[in-house]
Amino acid sequence: MSNNYVYASYKGSQQGVTVRDLGLDQISFINTGFDINGVAAGADNDFYVASANNIYHYRTDGALISRMTFPDKGIIYTSLTVRGDLLFATYKGSQVGVTVRDLNLTQISWFATPFVSSGIAAGPSQDVYLAAGNHIYRYKTNGTQLQDMTFPVTSINYTDVSVLEDRLYASYNGSQLGFTVRDLNLNQLSYCNTGFNISSIAAGASNNVYLTSSNHIYNYSAAGNLLADMNFPDKGVDYTSASVVFTSLT
Repeated sequence: MSNNYVYASYKGSQQGVTVRDLGLDQISFINTGFDINGVAAGADNDFYVASANNIYHYRTDGALISRMTFPDKGIIYTSLTVRGDLLFATYKGSQVGVTVRDLNLTQISWFATPFVSSGIAAGPSQDVYLAAGNHIYRYKTNGTQLQDMTFPVTSINYTDVSVLEDRLYASYNGSQLGFTVRDLNLNQLSYCNTGFNISSIAAGASNNVYLTSSNHIYNYSAAGNLLADMNFPDKGVDYTSASVVFTSLT
């Protein structure tokens, strides 16, 4: 089967995940009945979603594979990503940090952070990138902080991050609205002003990105050119997260 998908989670008047091709035409959808904070593509026609103190694993056809419910109901999983044979998820609430799990959702390790993350992306060197306020952090998966890129404008709020090959993409809102393209050392290479709030960003094929905003899913080139705007007709739908799979995971 083909494994070239854009997954986007949504809440509001409907709750679930849409499965779309790379041109944003819908292939299928799954009604979950609960709000989803984050979605992450798997490598085998599957995906993971975060909701409250749960992480769910689904097939693309909507079949539930497994569900991990953390025993502390004060935990809220906020975002997640898959790279190789590992899943990484951020959480807030009674505890704040990052969990590292295998693809069966068994925890391997975890580490605490002194901030709440709005997005997570896995790097190629046993490291993760975290978005929080006007910061993008880089951590080793053992919890050692490697970098803290602090944007000088405190009214900027990074909402999500995505890594593909040697590039990091981060969306932001606040006093500016758009996304930044950076190298893996967090040096900025370019940026794009979109003029709308972005809830999540996912790197795609051919050097482009997918953005979610309200009832829209956008496809932009990394250079800032709008390629597609999928405007869902139900304005009560709010897309919360996106993830793309083709030959790499984001």
